[in-house]
Amino acid sequence: MIPLALAAAPVEAEEVVAPSGMAVTLHEVLYEVQPYSEELWAVIRLLAPDLADAEADPQEDLDWACTHFAPGAVDAAPEPPVQIVVQIMDRVVPRGQADAEAAQVFAGYVFDDDSCIWEGF
Repeated sequence: MIPLALAAAPVEAEEVVAPSGMAVTLHEVLYEVQPYSEELWAVIRLLAPDLADAEADPQEDLDWACTHFAPGAVDAAPEPPVQIVVQIMDRVVPRGQADAEAAQVFAGYVFDDDSCIWEGF
């Protein structure tokens, strides 16, 4: 098991277009060991500068992001993650910190049999 501190997987920043038409860039993939349960989570963090102005429901983009980025995140993980968290943000916000001016959306998934299964937090 990796320590409780965060570990990050290297990423290549490539802009892609989500189903809503919004441009997103993979900012980072973090691996977090959860306190108390010691479960490993993979946190896929995407930068989308136009998120605050988006009119579409972000759920489709979150689902797409999981399907698009989770296979690589799972393959790079030190062990299979129990949870995949997808975060889309309009500006970089340090993980775990609040920013009242930032637009952010999150969704949790289980990655099973190469599929993302949405789970409400």
